[in-house]
Amino acid sequence: MIPFKSPELNDREAAAKAVAASGYIGSDASFANIYLLRQKYGTQVALQDGFLFRYYNGQGSRRGYAFPLGEGDVGAALKWTADDARATGRPLEFCLVDEPRAQILREYFNANCVVETDGFFGKESAEPVLHFENNRGDSDYVYSAEALATLAGNQYRKKRNHISRFNRTYGQFELQEITAENAGVALEIEKSWLKSVAGDSACEPTCDCAEAAWAERSENEKSRMAEYCAIVEALENFDALGMKGAVLYVEGKAVGVTMASEIAPGAWDIHFEKVIGEYADNGGYAVINKMFAQRLVAAGANFINREEDIGLEGLRKAKLSYYPLTILDKTHVTCRLDLHCHPCDSQCHPREGGDLLD
Repeated sequence: MIPFKSPELNDREAAAKAVAASGYIGSDASFANIYLLRQKYGTQVALQDGFLFRYYNGQGSRRGYAFPLGEGDVGAALKWTADDARATGRPLEFCLVDEPRAQILREYFNANCVVETDGFFGKESAEPVLHFENNRGDSDYVYSAEALATLAGNQYRKKRNHISRFNRTYGQFELQEITAENAGVALEIEKSWLKSVAGDSACEPTCDCAEAAWAERSENEKSRMAEYCAIVEALENFDALGMKGAVLYVEGKAVGVTMASEIAPGAWDIHFEKVIGEYADNGGYAVINKMFAQRLVAAGANFINREEDIGLEGLRKAKLSYYPLTILDKTHVTCRLDLHCHPCDSQCHPREGGDLLD
């Protein structure tokens, strides 16, 4: 069986090496996301023979094995995955699979490569082995870092107008790096944002998910609290997670916060971005987006992944308005392979690696 366990901070280096070797830049492969959302999705990881294996115990599209990431014999890694499902009794399903890796799954679990074994005979499966289900809300929006940092060209005219409005409205503003000294300030911005969303009924945020009242909370409130807990952990383990972040100050008042981490060399993932009150209405999101993108470009960023729109129409419209370089679609793949059957080993050993955006 694959030796799955809960992700730990000291897994970061090996995990990042495997992700970099794979060329994959989906937000789900960011180690910060893997670690910070481990409780929300019941995430387990294993590092074996240069591959990062993940299993998600969540619901819907956050349930199942992730495609093993690394460089080497992908066929062997997929066989280990199938063997693990057989040994544990888990359904053989893959979550958050992009199209290039979906194609590898097609090749590996091709119907002609499935043998129903009764100990003596084999036969080809009459039905497709794989079932694919796409959820548009899981798709990542990946941008040119340079484009977000400059907002050059006519397509970004409205964004530049938002920034001009912010400039006219407020005399002085600056972006300061998140440090141990202002980490508390960053958390206060998140608390203010939560209160603005929940209104007067908002209670003091807590990360005690074991409280008796937790089960009675709405799904939206649970999601907001999970994000709050992730932000708390991100600030507590900022350096260990390789995070970069900044606080937006307007005339000395902290009004916005953003945090990111590197998925793979040159590709950064924006985990959190919040601007509060009138500052959001007056163009604060355009300001913090552009200023932080400039800092990421200075740090060597080529691509910026701004994650999913989770199916929210307003969020989808906002992400599309920045003109993504690509929308990284992800599919949930269910394998109808009887776990008493075995994928054949011949002609089913593709290798992966290289930048998928090339």
